Amino acid sequence: MNDYAIEAKGIGIGFNGIQILHNVDFSVQKGEVHALVGPNGAGKSTLVKILNGVYTKDAGTISLYGEEREYHSPEEALQAGIAMVFQDLSLVPTMTVAQNIFLKSIPFRYGPFINDKVSAAHALQLLERIGVNAEIRPDDLVSDLSIGQQQLVEIAKALSNDPKILILDEPTASLSTSEIERLFSVINTLKKKGITIIYITHYLQDIFKICDGVTMIRDGRVVFSKSTKAITLEELVAAMTNDQGGKVSWEHVQGLREAKPLLEAVNITTHYINDVSLAVYPGEIVGIAGLLGSGRTELLRALFGIDTLLKGEIRLDGKSIVLHSTSDAIEHGIALVPENRREQGLVLDYPVSENLVMPIVHRIKRLLFVDERKKDSISKQYIKQLGVKTQGPDQVVRYLSGGNQQKIVVAKCLASDSRVLLLDDPTFGVDLQAKHEIMKIIHAYAAKGNAVLMVSSEFNELADYCDSIYVMKRGKLSECMSGSTTEDNLLYMVQ
Repeated sequence: MNDYAIEAKGIGIGFNGIQILHNVDFSVQKGEVHALVGPNGAGKSTLVKILNGVYTKDAGTISLYGEEREYHSPEEALQAGIAMVFQDLSLVPTMTVAQNIFLKSIPFRYGPFINDKVSAAHALQLLERIGVNAEIRPDDLVSDLSIGQQQLVEIAKALSNDPKILILDEPTASLSTSEIERLFSVINTLKKKGITIIYITHYLQDIFKICDGVTMIRDGRVVFSKSTKAITLEELVAAMTNDQGGKVSWEHVQGLREAKPLLEAVNITTHYINDVSLAVYPGEIVGIAGLLGSGRTELLRALFGIDTLLKGEIRLDGKSIVLHSTSDAIEHGIALVPENRREQGLVLDYPVSENLVMPIVHRIKRLLFVDERKKDSISKQYIKQLGVKTQGPDQVVRYLSGGNQQKIVVAKCLASDSRVLLLDDPTFGVDLQAKHEIMKIIHAYAAKGNAVLMVSSEFNELADYCDSIYVMKRGKLSECMSGSTTEDNLLYMVQ
């Protein structure tokens, strides 16, 4: 008798000649909650996208309940009994819970007309199935629900297709402690009803609260697959932070915190962070260590004038400043390298020069026209200074490598004569050489007496590069650590 709900054997896939998954074996027993973990870029998302039909594997087999299956789209995967709830919710805020649950299928209709009454009745059955019908009603507007409740509606929506296997991608990333407990209760309810769950998370401590087994992937290969009873949190952290080699670091500068802070946040609160205070000193690189959903990106958004302060103040050189917009931040000498360079940091179909001078275009105008000689001079200066591999200032940014695109984003900030640089995962998705080059540029920037506040998903980077590190959890900062620490220690502290 086959005890597995899903068995993937010898899974391999590559993109543009680069192998992403190498002969991966992954299996989950019937009715099990099984965690899939690993560092960023390990291959977790690629694997579940194969299981969910988003990607077509190059090699290997997938069997569901002992029967080998082939599918090439999420729709085919759904027909086979696999549904996925993604981290980014896909609900329509202006529609009701019932309308969202049946948005794609719209099964209850008379001719061209939707029968909302029947849809609501079936939605109620799904809400009852996961035990949340007392707090969420079919006719509730999604915009009136909390993020945690919206997550539960997404699960009900996935269950409307009657799947046997449910994939949850970082389900607790944006939830409060009470909402997480509610979600765990729902997961236990589904488990009792025989639904098999694949649970992707960076919150390692959660695995021991809700999961029966855990598989770790690193560099596209399975490191191990074990029962949660056969491993400890300390062992899991140690396996997660295996030394990959090739690091570049430097001596941490001592005594930086004896001067006057260049940037300060004093008890700042937004809709996403709560009562946060920190200080960054001239010449200092300060890190923010936090898991996905901890509020780390939202902190940078507040300091760059994107998110409005509900209380507290931001100080520059000891003087309080008010940021109504990103333009205000730039004028005060604060610059941001955003998390998603392709969507938030660059205009891909513009040339290098246009991207470089975009934040300061008003400074290089003659009357109504841009001074082309100044633009060209500034572009060539930073292309040379940062070692950008390009055909010249007129090359379209889209055709640069990821590492060189990121250098352009950093160059934009430097060209704006910023004194404070906010970095949101500045080396994510770039190769090792480009990562080292970018960090050397940032180090040289700080050494000139500027201040750097850096978020990174790779805790080894924070440990290697940062002079001081704050730990962020659930929208709040803990005390600042100065001096050296380790990747293992940071990963343990953010749990």
